[in-house]
Amino acid sequence: MFKRWLVGKYNSLYLKIFLSFLATCVLFFAGLFLFWNYYFTDLFYKDKIELLQKRYVEVTRLMNSVQDGTISTRELKYTVRILGRSINGQVWLVDDKGNILNGSSDSEGRTIPKQMDAQFIDGLHGRSGYGMVALPTPDGRTLNLFTYHAPYQFNGQPMVIILHLPAGDISEAISAVRVNILVPLLFSLLAVGFILYIISRKLAGPLQQMNRAALELAHGDFTTRVPVTSKDEVGQLAASFNFMVEQLEEWEGTRQEFLTNVSHELRSPLTTLRGFIVAMNDKIIPEEKYSHYLRICDQEVQRLQRLVTDLLDLARIQNGVDVFRLRPVNIAEALEESLELLMAPIAVNEISLHLILPNPDNEPAQVPLDPDRFAQIVHNLIYNSLKFTPKGGTLTVALEQSEHEVHLYIRDTGTGMTEAELARIWDRFYKADEARTSRSDVSTGTGLGLTIVKHLVTGMHGTIQARSRIGEGTEFRVTFPRIM
Repeated sequence: MFKRWLVGKYNSLYLKIFLSFLATCVLFFAGLFLFWNYYFTDLFYKDKIELLQKRYVEVTRLMNSVQDGTISTRELKYTVRILGRSINGQVWLVDDKGNILNGSSDSEGRTIPKQMDAQFIDGLHGRSGYGMVALPTPDGRTLNLFTYHAPYQFNGQPMVIILHLPAGDISEAISAVRVNILVPLLFSLLAVGFILYIISRKLAGPLQQMNRAALELAHGDFTTRVPVTSKDEVGQLAASFNFMVEQLEEWEGTRQEFLTNVSHELRSPLTTLRGFIVAMNDKIIPEEKYSHYLRICDQEVQRLQRLVTDLLDLARIQNGVDVFRLRPVNIAEALEESLELLMAPIAVNEISLHLILPNPDNEPAQVPLDPDRFAQIVHNLIYNSLKFTPKGGTLTVALEQSEHEVHLYIRDTGTGMTEAELARIWDRFYKADEARTSRSDVSTGTGLGLTIVKHLVTGMHGTIQARSRIGEGTEFRVTFPRIM
């Protein structure tokens, strides 16, 4: 149980953000501490090195004076001890055998400690340097010394001058500096860590809420929403998530409505067909009327075929399976060819057709169209007008062209529609009030024709609009961009 909780916490986004930023800050503060520690340590040692080098120069002057006979060896001894006290340390003059010729009273005549052999040998080779040396004391403690060594020639014989002083004061000063650096850095790190924790929680909180909302959404709960608490990128993401949920809720409602409509549209003809078939099998319908009811069954079958064809057609268009094969088309010629196939049904319905085309002397308008889909648009709109236009009515098809666009108008003198009906004509399976038409000779539509027209026009980069008035008729205007 604890392991699962630990793994869950480790996989938490806000914890990853917090730990990542915290690790970055720790590395930054560690680097800052090392820099300041090196800087101040070097600063302290630099001062001591300069001090020892100055005393070395003074010692060499004294040695030169001894060689010149200006001062005696006795005066050299006392002066060197005074210089040692001035640095709170000692000054050793070491011959090439490692014997201390001059220094403190307790070290003269003795051999230098083995711990300083490296400095002594380095000095005999003519090199100078400095470093830390740990010497044991008689009481068992360890004495840390900071030493400086340099070569010297006395009466033609090589010597090594060693200056050293206790390093305790340096270590204490460096330790104090380290504490003064480390404590503020630790407090700063704690403050930054707290701020990072708050920020990471704030960043990851909406994401966790969206995760829970997504799981609820996956289980069909479309009422879930994520609170938008800011206007930054996270807030915009939360708002986008809420918008997505609203769209999914709307699409789910549309899907349910679509299934209901499909079921209704399929049930009606199937119920009719089954009723007639059972009636004929049970001899309820006389045999002499079989032909009449078979024609009705044939009409219902054709209705089912139209419905299935329209559903498949609409699905291909919406899913992008049906690719539009656009090419430059003379829209006037394409319109005339489409109307030729509709002359028979227009004449049968006793409708007068008025065709208005642009002036033939003008340059023909070329439009990027799929000719077959354009013909389908014209057919669907004409059949829709025939359905609601009474006998003796008028159907006007007009084509207008401007500099950049081409407009196709299809007007009828039918029953017209209300504003509420006009707002829903592009919905799937929506059918205007068929009680307003007395055209019993026109087959009932599937309610998908205008929906297909809308998608076809949009797929060919056009627009379509409709306006209507009760008792006066309906007008559709289709606009396509013109090839220049």
